[in-house]
Amino acid sequence: MTISAASSQHRRSRGIRHGAVCFAFVASLMGMSTVGVSSQETEYNYVNWEDAPASRDEFDHDNDPSVCGVKRLTVAEWEAGRYWEKNKPVIVMNVTDGWAALEHWKKQEMIRRYPDQEATMGEARLVGETGPDEAGKRLSPTTIKEFITEHMYDPMKYFFDRKISISEGMLQDCHPFPMPTRAYLEDPLTGAIEALSKKMRVRKTIDEEIWRDHLAISIGADLQGFGFHHHREAWNAVIFGAKRWILWDHDRVKHNITRQRRMTRDWDTRALLSSPEWIRQLYPEPERMDEIRAHGHDCVQRAGELMFVPNRWLHMVVNIGDTVAVISEIGLGAGEGKKEEDFQFDPDEESSDDWSEDESEDEEESEDSEYENESEY
Repeated sequence: MTISAASSQHRRSRGIRHGAVCFAFVASLMGMSTVGVSSQETEYNYVNWEDAPASRDEFDHDNDPSVCGVKRLTVAEWEAGRYWEKNKPVIVMNVTDGWAALEHWKKQEMIRRYPDQEATMGEARLVGETGPDEAGKRLSPTTIKEFITEHMYDPMKYFFDRKISISEGMLQDCHPFPMPTRAYLEDPLTGAIEALSKKMRVRKTIDEEIWRDHLAISIGADLQGFGFHHHREAWNAVIFGAKRWILWDHDRVKHNITRQRRMTRDWDTRALLSSPEWIRQLYPEPERMDEIRAHGHDCVQRAGELMFVPNRWLHMVVNIGDTVAVISEIGLGAGEGKKEEDFQFDPDEESSDDWSEDESEDEEESEDSEYENESEY
C-alpha cells in the first residue's frame, strides 16, 4: 500500500473560505491535442480520459481501514440514514449507476455534445488567492471544447467557477441526483408547512441552510486538486478517474490557527507547498501523519463513488489520472452564468467576504475567520 500521494496547485491564500465549485475544469502538467483540433493543439493526444497519465503507483492505495477509516455505504443506507445530516465523512458506492453521463461524458462524446458549454479559465494559484467569484481579470471565458482540446494540460490554465450556468442536457445526464439534492429538484418546497392564512406551502428554512439545485462539474488532469480548504457540507461524485482525499476534523483547528499552520505549512519556512508536494514532503512527518490517522482520513475515491464532506472539515483532493466529477454543496443554488462585467474588475483592488485574506490571530473571532485556507477540488 502506498501511503504518500499527491495533489495539484495549492491555493496560497490565508483566511479564505473555499466556496463550492460551480464548474471546474482543472489544468494539468502536460500539453494535449485531440482529433480535429486547430494548430494551437500541443503534442499530446489522449482520445479517452483513461488514456492520459495516471500516478497510481505513487498516489493510489487500497483504503486500508487504518489509513482511510471512512464508512462505506450503499445508496439505500445513505438515504435511510440521512448521513448528510451527520458530522462524519462517508463514501457512498455505485451512485452513478444508470447515469447517462457514463456515456455522454466520455471525452470525445462530451466535446461533441457540449462544445459550447461556458466555462472560465485562469491560473490556479492566482484564482485561488481571491476565489473564483472575485477573480475578475484573472479569469477569461472559454468553452468545454476549447478547454479540453487546447488548455486542459497546461499548468497555467484552470477552471473553477461557481457562477457558470450548466446546460440542461448536462444536468439531465446526472439523474437521478444523489440525495439530498434530488429532494429539492423533485419538490423545491420539500419540508414546507401549510400556511393556511396564505393558502400555500411555506418553507421556513432560509436558502443558505438547505440543499438546493446546485451542481458543479469538475474536470481535471492527473495530480490536480486544491490544497487544504473548507466549506459547508458537500458531496462529490466521481464519474471517471479517481481522487485521493486527505480530510481533517474541523474541531482540531477551530480556535487553533497555530495547529492549522503547523499542519498545513512547512514548519521551517512557513511556505505553502502545492498539494502533491505537501503529501510528498510534509505528510510523512510523524506529527502530521499521526494527526490524520487520529483525527482525519486518507482515502481514495473511485469512479461511481460519492464522498460526503461534513461542514467545515478541512480537506485536500488529488486527481489520479484524468478525473471527471460532479459536486453539490448546501446553501448554493444553480449557477446563473457569467456576465461581461465579471471579467473586468481588478481583483488586486477588490476582495470577497468568502475569500479575503485574514491575518488575525484572535482565537475569539467568528467561526468563518477561525480558519485559514492553505491551499484543488
